[in-house]
Amino acid sequence: MLGPVTIADEDRVVSPGGRRQQAVVVALLLHRNSLVLAPRLIDYVWGTDAPPSATNCLQSYVSRFRKLLGVRPGTETVRLVRGTTGGYALYVRDDQVDSVRFAGLVGRGRALLDAGDPPAAHDCLTRALGLWRGPALAGLADHQPLAAEIARLEELRRSAAEGRAAAALALGRFDEAAAGLDELIRDSPLRERPRALLMLALYRGGRQAEALALYRATRRMLIDEVGVEPGEELARLQHAILRRDPALECRTGRSARSSPSGV
Repeated sequence: MLGPVTIADEDRVVSPGGRRQQAVVVALLLHRNSLVLAPRLIDYVWGTDAPPSATNCLQSYVSRFRKLLGVRPGTETVRLVRGTTGGYALYVRDDQVDSVRFAGLVGRGRALLDAGDPPAAHDCLTRALGLWRGPALAGLADHQPLAAEIARLEELRRSAAEGRAAAALALGRFDEAAAGLDELIRDSPLRERPRALLMLALYRGGRQAEALALYRATRRMLIDEVGVEPGEELARLQHAILRRDPALECRTGRSARSSPSGV
């Protein structure tokens, strides 16, 4: 799900098929290990525009998915079954779904960062981000029934990238952090957190004037675009940079922390 929707094993990587076929696969994965009734699956595939033939089409999509999985009686790791009251259930382990593995690694990386272990946090978040192969559910970006899931995954991806940058800052890798944050800012220009981290990366890299210039540019952009002043985090960081607050200095090592006021 972290890129084009695909089915993979040790020997092959295949696409489930067209957009509606993919939507069925994603719906079953989102509700893995539980029964999803046909009307709910139809909503994921067609939304409010389901044709009279939707039920028959759904059966065809599920049948094709079953063939692609190669599900056989006695298979233990993946099972696609039809419920006695209708609907379908896909039984699959969490570690067999890339989006679930990703979320687990992000949660672990955040916990490590909060616990003051930036090396392990950086490694964990790097592995998490390495699972991505493109935009979430690529090919279904304009499929409205899945819009909320796409937004959730992309937000988690941005959060993971910010966490990795914070860990890089804690480790004294200012150039690495700045490069990743530049990309985040291009993708989400109104997001303040990566701008705060980039200000700190610039300051710690001996570029105080650039850090302050970034604050001024951010303030102008926020006022022009949305009519608001920068948030408390950015404003507090600007004041700390102006007075060269010692708390901003990098303290590398396992005990380093990740907040912009003193990583």
